[in-house]
Amino acid sequence: MYHSHPAETRPLGSDAATVSAQDTACDGAHHPHIGHSHHHSQRKVMIAAIITASYMLVEIIGGLWVNSIALVADGVHMLTDAVALALAWWGFQIAKKSANERMTFGYQRFQILTAFVNGFTLLLIVAGVIGMAIHRLFEPQEVMGKEMFIIALIGLLNNLVVFWILHSGDQNNLNMRGATLHFMGDALGSVAVIIGAIIIYFTGWMPIDPILSIMMALIIGFGAYRLTKESANILLEGVPAGYDIAAIKHDLQNRFDFLSEVYHIHLWAIAEDQVMMTLHAKTDLAKINDQIILEIKQYLNHTHRVHHVTLQLEQA
Repeated sequence: MYHSHPAETRPLGSDAATVSAQDTACDGAHHPHIGHSHHHSQRKVMIAAIITASYMLVEIIGGLWVNSIALVADGVHMLTDAVALALAWWGFQIAKKSANERMTFGYQRFQILTAFVNGFTLLLIVAGVIGMAIHRLFEPQEVMGKEMFIIALIGLLNNLVVFWILHSGDQNNLNMRGATLHFMGDALGSVAVIIGAIIIYFTGWMPIDPILSIMMALIIGFGAYRLTKESANILLEGVPAGYDIAAIKHDLQNRFDFLSEVYHIHLWAIAEDQVMMTLHAKTDLAKINDQIILEIKQYLNHTHRVHHVTLQLEQA
């Protein structure tokens, strides 16, 4: 599944040798199941975008009509969801492009970029909703509870359909998770609006509208923060979640006792399914050969889920 260029040996001074090997890029062409999964997810995103765009205006106009800030906020959230889904679809489309001389790793990271934009946009929306809700707490306004309930109920059914479509896609893909997170927040928002409408209709207590808006925003904000943080870590080439450089170093030196020292380790990810590593290791001259390099790289792949390895062996 992973291929290596033949190792090259060259003298280092009079008594040392260095061997380097680089895995070829792992893309959809090498992994048909990944390409199929991305195509399947892309189609689901397109369907979800069409459904969302067809209903968002109903909620915004309806919210203005019944004077519900929670309903308007939910409608604006759906508007951004439609844009987010369009970005997600575009991310899948761009990611299908093959690697070339200018983009040697391909375009897989574009999906991470769209996931970051989705998460960051959600954080901005959360801040706006909380600001409007706080203002409404100090200046309560009359809300039409019955009409608010009907519009919110239709919105909930719409959001549940879209959430089901997206959740059945590949949730290991950060781009898909970002789109799904948007609609999980929308579904929760619709539930909050329905509860608020019932309370307003039977009790006339208007502050419940902004209170539920704030609760909804905080729940969405927590998930948006995690999505933004995780995607930003990949964009900044940080160590991927679940990987420990010190543990990998310790394991390599225990597993291959002929490696006297492992150092200069760099670990990052192009996308969730493309984790990269470069490292140096010292050993005796007899162990600097193609077979040893292949064995170490296969071990890193199977045991630590490192897909691309550049390994340089040096004489101790």
